[in-house]
Amino acid sequence: MTYIDRLIANGTNFRVDRKESSASFRPAGDSEADVDAFQSVVRDLRANEGDGYKIHLAHPMSDRGHGLIDLVLVTLTQD
Repeated sequence: MTYIDRLIANGTNFRVDRKESSASFRPAGDSEADVDAFQSVVRDLRANEGDGYKIHLAHPMSDRGHGLIDLVLVTLTQD
């Protein structure tokens, strides 16, 4: 089981849209608390990159400061 599989099965603080060769991750909602909570998911995705996926895009929010990310797109890989 890849990191992405484990994250989707056990994760919180995000919504995911998984396809055959990609997945997108977003905060669970639009509130500031949801966006803040999603940053831990972003950190985990970055820390585990290479375990079955490659980050294609980490989109910074334009309407909030501090470099907050509101979307992460990953390409799933075969190891």
